[in-house]
Amino acid sequence: MQTGNKFESHHGTYDDLAPEYYDSGRHPTSANFREASRKLLFPWFRELIPPNACILEVGAGCSIVSEWLAEVKWPVARFIASDLSLKMLSYSGMPGSPVASVVCDAQQLPFTANSFDYLVSSLGDPYNTPLFWKEAARVLRIGAYSFFTTPSFEWAQQFRDGDSHAEFLVSGGHILVPSYIKSLESQRILIEESGLTFTHYRDLEEAQLTTTARSPKLRPGPIVSGYVTMKKPGC
Repeated sequence: MQTGNKFESHHGTYDDLAPEYYDSGRHPTSANFREASRKLLFPWFRELIPPNACILEVGAGCSIVSEWLAEVKWPVARFIASDLSLKMLSYSGMPGSPVASVVCDAQQLPFTANSFDYLVSSLGDPYNTPLFWKEAARVLRIGAYSFFTTPSFEWAQQFRDGDSHAEFLVSGGHILVPSYIKSLESQRILIEESGLTFTHYRDLEEAQLTTTARSPKLRPGPIVSGYVTMKKPGC
């Protein structure tokens, strides 16, 4: 929608963004965030995920887990990539990828309790809510880990002014989608109220990017934050 010389923002979904979301020329910030998320997650994957694990990736889009498995060439017992948007999930259909795809809401996962050894969510800010974390705790087995990244709170403070939406300029207008980015302490509380135990935290800074062209929306300092949690007995 356009008014005068300006596009008017309106609420949308990731189906609206899917046709060009992974176009690094049109959306360099998203490309930067994805590179940063990979750099945070892959070392944790190598340290904590063994072969023949049961893995659920939530909000997968173009699956980061698939990319990692192709790199390490490890077998899995079970690997499901899920996303609310079928159009986003279609990017995970890589030849030879050992993945089953499920279209579902991250806040209402259609899996039985205690089903997975690992849950992965890269850039999960669209559903960083109590409902999602309770579902994560429900579907994980005792001793299982979850891996979660989000744009950093420090970055969000520079551009969001407390707003819980991300704005994308797409062909034809500005699209607003949910984006819940929290401070470290607020994120810790949210995770632990679900029954999971907070175990690792790390930021990746703008200066650590090496493969994607820097977006004009980046500033020196943390751009993506990563969290690891564990489901302990009694959860």
